[in-house]
Amino acid sequence: MTALRRLFARAGTTAARVDTRAVRSPAQGYRSLIVREFRLTSRMLAHNMLLVLLPTVMFALAAAAYTHASILGMAAGVGKAALLSMLFGYVFDSSNQALGAEEDRRNKPYRPIPAGLTDERGLMLRFVAAMPVYTLVGWLLGALPWVLLFQLSIIAQLLWASPRYYMWWKTPANISGSLTQLATGWSVVAALDSTAWTWIVTISIYLPITGVYEDVRDAEGDLAVGRRTAPLVFGPTPIRWWFAVLALLLPLVVYVLLVHPARAALWRELLALGVITILAWWCAARALAYRNTRADRLTYQLFTLTWAMCLAAAPLLWW
Repeated sequence: MTALRRLFARAGTTAARVDTRAVRSPAQGYRSLIVREFRLTSRMLAHNMLLVLLPTVMFALAAAAYTHASILGMAAGVGKAALLSMLFGYVFDSSNQALGAEEDRRNKPYRPIPAGLTDERGLMLRFVAAMPVYTLVGWLLGALPWVLLFQLSIIAQLLWASPRYYMWWKTPANISGSLTQLATGWSVVAALDSTAWTWIVTISIYLPITGVYEDVRDAEGDLAVGRRTAPLVFGPTPIRWWFAVLALLLPLVVYVLLVHPARAALWRELLALGVITILAWWCAARALAYRNTRADRLTYQLFTLTWAMCLAAAPLLWW
């Protein structure tokens, strides 16, 4: 709550006047407004686009393959999943970047606030406007429980999460977000069953706890804004080893819990495991061998691709 008060106090009346003038200016027509919002949204979502869009869409495909849905049913499910995932990303990034502007000025200067497209108040107002839209669409598409779960998680972060305890609440928030995405993607196509839940729980827990390595990359900005992250508390080396060990074990976890129970054709199992193993072990090697900010960014992007391949394994095994 304190963070929100500081945000609006910082934005002040001048910022509000700038935003209002941009919207109400007679010289700016609807087309200009749409172009401006598109520019702002694309910059806001650019960094997380793969993580936002892929999980929900991929699990809609997985559910379609698992239930042998028709082409029309699959296309409808993918369309619903894509719409919900974009709203998920908009809600997450607008609130996250409204509160993280100082870090973005150091680590991600292309985002809307550092780029001068809006300010903290402007993004928070967009977040407030998007929340009921996300709720309504979730209700219409049959994913309301998962939408509400994520919205409660976001509101809890806004009201009570403190930079001092960032290390303790970030991973549970990521687990909640992953669970929301995967459950949403599956549920817009088919009912959730034990197989779906095994995949959802495994991916939603194992990959976020591995991904704390992300904070090694962002250590400079986190230190500047007073966030207590695992690399800043324990040092980057233990976190690198944590990431490397979990990445090395990832293929075994995927095989035992996800691939083997699917009883798919051998070539499908080998293809899925082969790609995941190469990427995961490459991530582990890079995290230990290359220790600078630029290399860490690339390694985390590679881990994101590994995450994507774990998701892609589901439709591959069942198709």
